[in-house]
Amino acid sequence: MFCFPWMASREFDLLWYFAPLLVAGLASILLQQQVFVAPGLLFLFVVNAFGIGPMHQGPTWFFYFDKKNNAHWAEERQRQIVYYVGPVLVFIATVMLALWAPGLGLALTTLWGIQHFIQQNFGMVMLYHNKNGNEAIASRSVLSRSLWTPAIFFVSIFFYRVLFPGQSSPWAIGVFTVLGLLALYDVTRYVLDLRKQVSAGARINAPAMMFWAVSVLYFLPFTWPGQRVESVFLIPGTMHWCQYIGLNLLLVRHKYEESERKGDLPFSVSAVLLMAILCFGCLFFFLLTHGLKMTFAPDSFNFRLLLGMAVGMSNVHYYQDAFLWRFREQFQRESIMPFLMKGRRPAA
Repeated sequence: MFCFPWMASREFDLLWYFAPLLVAGLASILLQQQVFVAPGLLFLFVVNAFGIGPMHQGPTWFFYFDKKNNAHWAEERQRQIVYYVGPVLVFIATVMLALWAPGLGLALTTLWGIQHFIQQNFGMVMLYHNKNGNEAIASRSVLSRSLWTPAIFFVSIFFYRVLFPGQSSPWAIGVFTVLGLLALYDVTRYVLDLRKQVSAGARINAPAMMFWAVSVLYFLPFTWPGQRVESVFLIPGTMHWCQYIGLNLLLVRHKYEESERKGDLPFSVSAVLLMAILCFGCLFFFLLTHGLKMTFAPDSFNFRLLLGMAVGMSNVHYYQDAFLWRFREQFQRESIMPFLMKGRRPAA
């Protein structure tokens, strides 16, 4: 009834895709201590899972060091704008919002981050499945709804508490009831779809099922009382950040193990080493901007400027991932998918 086709290995998958929940739990406990309550660099470091948050932006920049990747995006003017100009414009726009419309900027970044998280979860569940392995696999639309509607339900509760602190109204209860029932319907529909296929002889992909269950509950921490904008992403964020690093580690480890692929990187440097350098480079930028920011008053121009620069890196990451991991595009699919599948362990 069950099969276990791990994406890399049981140990690798549990370490990068599931165990990060323990890191998030440790960080969450530390935030309850008095020393971490005051907003400071230490607080931000812990909220970002001891630096994993900014570090996970590093693998995205790795794509810009691949010669074949750069050649593809340089072929057409439209691609050049998306690949080179787009990130700059997103960064500048984020800084401008931080300076002159910080509330709007925060709202847009938060919503974009939530969408980014859900899309990664969707992609990860799809990667776990093997269509030729007699597995029970729901359609893309059923899977997507089973992830989106619970997320909307959990996140809506958080935003209501932020916008209307201490208030309760019949209309809010009615809206949340409808959202909750809709989420329950979509999750049940997904489970029943798999059950129907299992009854017809298909097997349940256990790792995919576990990852889907975690993804459904991804934003449950948003409903916990006392959550703040600064820390609400800690638990789902830690899961997301580690999963992204693990996924890219799997990619570069298999893609550049052949000598002809190694030549696509500058200076013949190790792919894993280059990714590590980029990860720590992003961490340094995070610590530098936030460290400098703490020396200015929160309502000052310099404070908002540095905050916008830090947030701008996150938004650029969201933007880049939207096209760098778009498997509907043949080049992206052929330059990523085979190498992710290369290390796949067959179903047991």
